[in-house]
Amino acid sequence: MSALLSLKSETITLFEEQERENLLQQFLEKHGLEEEELLSLPGDASKRRYFWLSHTLVMDAAPPHEDTKAFESITNLLQEAGLTVPKIYAADHENGFMLLEDFGDLTYRKALENDYDELFMYKEAINALAHLHREMKENTTKLPSYDLDLFLDRVTLFTQWSDLPLSQGAKEDFIGLWTEAFQSQPAVPQRLMLRDVMVDNLFWLPKKEAYKRCGFIDYQDARWGPVTYDLVSLLEDARRDVIPDLAQSMLKVYFSHFSRLSHEDFMASYCLWGAQRSTRILGVFSRLAKRDGKVKYLEHVPRVWAYLERDLQHPFLAALKVWFKKVRV
Repeated sequence: MSALLSLKSETITLFEEQERENLLQQFLEKHGLEEEELLSLPGDASKRRYFWLSHTLVMDAAPPHEDTKAFESITNLLQEAGLTVPKIYAADHENGFMLLEDFGDLTYRKALENDYDELFMYKEAINALAHLHREMKENTTKLPSYDLDLFLDRVTLFTQWSDLPLSQGAKEDFIGLWTEAFQSQPAVPQRLMLRDVMVDNLFWLPKKEAYKRCGFIDYQDARWGPVTYDLVSLLEDARRDVIPDLAQSMLKVYFSHFSRLSHEDFMASYCLWGAQRSTRILGVFSRLAKRDGKVKYLEHVPRVWAYLERDLQHPFLAALKVWFKKVRV
């Protein structure tokens, strides 16, 4: 019986894939692109696919897993704020397809691997985030907040997928400690959170000027929340080593834009959201390996643990530091 069920599942998957290809072809035909060569681009941890054709990108973001309408909405907000994001040429939100501006292939990662100036490039990314935080001070479009429910939903990926032998009591303590940390976190300015600012989601566009040289993608899951989140996302990159000295230099660049910002509150918030993010990512990488067979993400686990341990040194997170020390013995 199990073999029959497995065969049926594979048949459904193949059928769905063929349906998806047919829908994509219809989308291209609608815009006169059916004769263009479609080149598949490397994928990542998401369910989105990207194709290149005629100096344009095709995004294939199948609903309900992805939301192209949200991508367009956030793109419009970021364009109005003055950030460099892809132009949208066409969209089919019902089926999850978009034609986007092609930024080329010079991601931050590729530029850095080819000896571009690391300090300068990171500085422009920080300047872009600072510009966004200055320009968009009100949540006029009523973006959902990164609230406690989402905070706990994300962080508990760790207890769901970790290899650590966690008792029920340890899991309950975990939720309680994170809840307390969230509820007692210091007040810092709230702004639009892109939520995945890292070198693989940034493009270096040298023909532009100042902070506009930094091009952003992958922000469809944006929320309204603390300004610290995107900074820690960039400076504690799960897939690239960012040395502490560089991170501290970039935080000074950010502080130079906001002289009235409380350094003490900012750093407590920075470490809280850094620790939460690293804990979530450890769960995500474990899930990708166990559930999806994407074991390549496990190579980043030691780096993420190092970030987490560094953030847990902040006095604000003393109780969580003790929890992690106990369960890792």
